[in-house]
Amino acid sequence: MSLFISYNREQKDFADRIESSARTVCPVMRDTNDIAPWGSIEEFMNRIRQADYAVLLISDEYLKSINCMYEACQLYKDVNWESRTMYVVLGNADIYVYTVANHERYIRYWKDRKTVLEDQAKSLPVESIDSITSEIKRVSEILLMLGDFLKTIRDTNNTKPENTIDAIISFITTTPAPKETHLEDDNCEALSKTLKGDAFDNIFKEVTHSERLNLRNPHALRLFHLDVVNYGFSQKELLKFLRKNIGRYVYSRAKLEQFKLDDDVEGVRDEALRIMRQTGRPDEKGTGNELGEMLLYAFLEEKLDAPKLLSKVELSTGAKQYNSQCDSIHMHFVNNADGIAYYQMVFGTSSVIGDLKGAIDAAFEGVFKIENRGDDEVELVEHTFLNQNVPARDVDFIRSILIPSPNGNTTYDTAYGIFLGYSLGLEPGTRTALEYRAAVNKKMERDIQEYAKYIREKIDELGLSHRSFYFYVMPLTDAEKEKREIMQSIMEVSDNG
Repeated sequence: MSLFISYNREQKDFADRIESSARTVCPVMRDTNDIAPWGSIEEFMNRIRQADYAVLLISDEYLKSINCMYEACQLYKDVNWESRTMYVVLGNADIYVYTVANHERYIRYWKDRKTVLEDQAKSLPVESIDSITSEIKRVSEILLMLGDFLKTIRDTNNTKPENTIDAIISFITTTPAPKETHLEDDNCEALSKTLKGDAFDNIFKEVTHSERLNLRNPHALRLFHLDVVNYGFSQKELLKFLRKNIGRYVYSRAKLEQFKLDDDVEGVRDEALRIMRQTGRPDEKGTGNELGEMLLYAFLEEKLDAPKLLSKVELSTGAKQYNSQCDSIHMHFVNNADGIAYYQMVFGTSSVIGDLKGAIDAAFEGVFKIENRGDDEVELVEHTFLNQNVPARDVDFIRSILIPSPNGNTTYDTAYGIFLGYSLGLEPGTRTALEYRAAVNKKMERDIQEYAKYIREKIDELGLSHRSFYFYVMPLTDAEKEKREIMQSIMEVSDNG
């Protein structure tokens, strides 16, 4: 049994008092004691997920501290985080935390901070912005969880500060700790991600919104857009990103490793493009040469943190005989509300069409086809991925998930990852450039507000409300035209072939 104290230095004295009392009943994890000289601060902050209990000293300074909120984000990644977390609301934070209308204070603070960082990143050479990119990623994570985080604190029957220490001791001595699992630590990293996504958050700007699908299992509905330049979405950085990842998208881990062993890393891109050209024309759906298929792979790896098993190119070449209806297949680790770890086989589908409703309809046609194939898609993975020349560790890892254990327990569930692209349909009108950029976000928020309920209805129509769904939505200026132009540019193929 252990307790992690998360706090801002302004609340050091209060943290001292908690530590002094808590140490009489359990080990206490705290920065002043557990970070060795020249030790990693980030490594320590990540340990909040290993503690049985956590107490967060919520203050105005805490809610504006990137390190404090980073710790909260790490805690938030566990489905059962609420059952082992205690809050102490200090100072004038109660004015802002306990009144929903005042939550905007912190949302606005972090949005402004992200804007400043993005502006700094744009003014510096790409090779020198790694630290800023990492900071932007952290701020983006904070923005994603902030609304729910504040809502949870507000909804919790928190004790008054003067009664807190006795309440903490009582809580950790009478409340059973969530069941521990080391499945994530042992196995999740066995299958590495393939994407080179260090610049991802600079290219794809996330738009926060309040819509929810309210499914019983883990799910996501996330919005992104490219940089807005001259009243449209700039493709410049997107093209660089896709070209950089062509080889990773097309080839298996084993093949990429072979390129390294042959000292032919430079040849990866050329060979990958050759395969894509043989597979089909740019923007030809079902070949792996369609923009949505590539971006689906990228978002599932980078934002869902779900390593690729097979991309659409691999499915349409080495696994063509299986007639897969997926646009990609990924593996995702989940921790459920009881603290029990399990995996999801994420079947991907994508749609880039002129209007959002049409994109949703087309994507669910794909879901329907995948669902109707039953276990065929899983068997495809068994016969294709496991028969590739891949490291033994990867094979053992996937086999341990797909093949039932002696006691018959299932260790994976089916989930769906969906990329939706559409035309935003926002005219410049009389807006200034700054007004237009702000209008882009508002229009995206309105679009998802209009169609979130429709997405849920489509899920219910298929009888799939028990599945996990992970949606990634990104508008273009003219989706039908630009998706073709982007893939022609990537594949270096003209309209005439």
